[in-house]
Amino acid sequence: MTKTAHGATAPMPGGAVWRRLARGFLGVALAVIAATGCSDRAFRQNGSSAMAPTIQPNESVVAEMGAYRSGKPQRWDVVVFYPPTEETGTKQGEVWVMRVAGLPGESLDIRGDGIYADGRRQAQPGRIDGIRYFPGIQGAMVRGVSYPCKIPEGSYFLLGDNTTNSFDSRFWGPVSGQRILGRVRNK
Repeated sequence: MTKTAHGATAPMPGGAVWRRLARGFLGVALAVIAATGCSDRAFRQNGSSAMAPTIQPNESVVAEMGAYRSGKPQRWDVVVFYPPTEETGTKQGEVWVMRVAGLPGESLDIRGDGIYADGRRQAQPGRIDGIRYFPGIQGAMVRGVSYPCKIPEGSYFLLGDNTTNSFDSRFWGPVSGQRILGRVRNK
C-alpha cells in the first residue's frame, strides 16, 4: 500500500510489491548468512601450552570462521578444528588450535633441520622462524606416525608450535579438512 496525496492508502503498483518483498527477503538472507559463520569467533587456549610461544596458555584468539569457504588452508596457517575424538580421547565438539604443516597429497617428513614436503625443505615464515619442530616427543607413551607420512587428499598435518609438549598429528595422523573450522587471525 502507498499513501496518496490526500493521506489515503492505495494498492502498490504490481512490480513494487515484489520489489519490496525481494528486498525484505534479501535482508533476512544476509542476516542468516552473517549469523551462521561468516563472522569471527573467539576461542581460548584452555591451559594448554601446545601452541606456545605463538599462543600462550589461557590466551584468547579470534578465528575467521568463513576463511576457507572460498579457499583451502595453507601451510603455516594457524587453524581451529575438531580433533579426531577417538584418537585423542576428546569430547565431541571440543575445539583445538594448531598450525598447518602438511597439505593434502604431500609426503611429509620432520627432520632435525625442518619440515620437508615431498622431499623439499619448507621455509618457515619470519614470525615462526625460531620455532623448531621435532618428529616426536622423547619418552612419549603414545605411538606416533611413521615418516615420511603420506597425507591423504582432503587432509592436513597439524602441529603445535611447542613440539616438545604438543599432542598433534605426529601422534594421531592427518586431520580431515572437514574438521577445520577457521583460520586464527594474526598468528
